[in-house]
Amino acid sequence: MEILNEFGVKPVLLAAQVVNFLLLLFILKRFLYKPLLKVLEERKEKIAQSLQNAEEIAKKLEQTTLEQEKVLVKAALEAKEILVEASKNADHIVSQAHEKAGKDIEKLIEKSKVSMGQEREKMYTSIKEELANLVVLSLEKVASKTLTEKEKKELMENSLKGLV
Repeated sequence: MEILNEFGVKPVLLAAQVVNFLLLLFILKRFLYKPLLKVLEERKEKIAQSLQNAEEIAKKLEQTTLEQEKVLVKAALEAKEILVEASKNADHIVSQAHEKAGKDIEKLIEKSKVSMGQEREKMYTSIKEELANLVVLSLEKVASKTLTEKEKKELMENSLKGLV
């Protein structure tokens, strides 16, 4: 203890200072450090949670981007398929129209042939009648006599039989 007295340290004051220091240390630790450490720990947790959320958002954004690209590729393929199908349908419709037009032309040609045949028959009949009349007239002039209606009719029939 003499060493302490030589340095000017009084044991009672030293004990009081130690008690004051311990009391101050307890108060600071209890009321200042613990709440301050608690706030710092909460802040650290919030920062860690924010970083984790940011990573999750980045992953979701990347996943969404990939899904968007897949959807765009799928939409492009579907659009291409629709265009191919529309092209096939258009080709089919055009070919059907060509077939129908060909059939209509064939029908029209057939009708024209039938109509021409009928006109030809009418013409032949008309020519035969005219020829028969000419024959009757020429015979009348040659024979210098007038034929009766019965004779004209017989002569026309015989002439027509001869022509056919």
